[in-house]
Amino acid sequence: GIRIPKSIIDEVKWKENEKILMVVEDGKVVLKKAEEERKNIKELFKNYNGNYDPIDVDWGEPVGDEIW
Repeated sequence: GIRIPKSIIDEVKWKENEKILMVVEDGKVVLKKAEEERKNIKELFKNYNGNYDPIDVDWGEPVGDEIW
């Protein structure tokens, strides 16, 4: 474990139980706020109370290296 002074925690605006990463950059140990995990569609709309009528969208033919 590592103890970090509260003044530093406040300065970087970390919150309790927030995930951080420890990485090595240019021979230095660096602590970074972890990227937020991506949510799936059900998680994004779990509190949505309106109507949702899914529709198909025609995006056209692939023009690059898309995978369809």
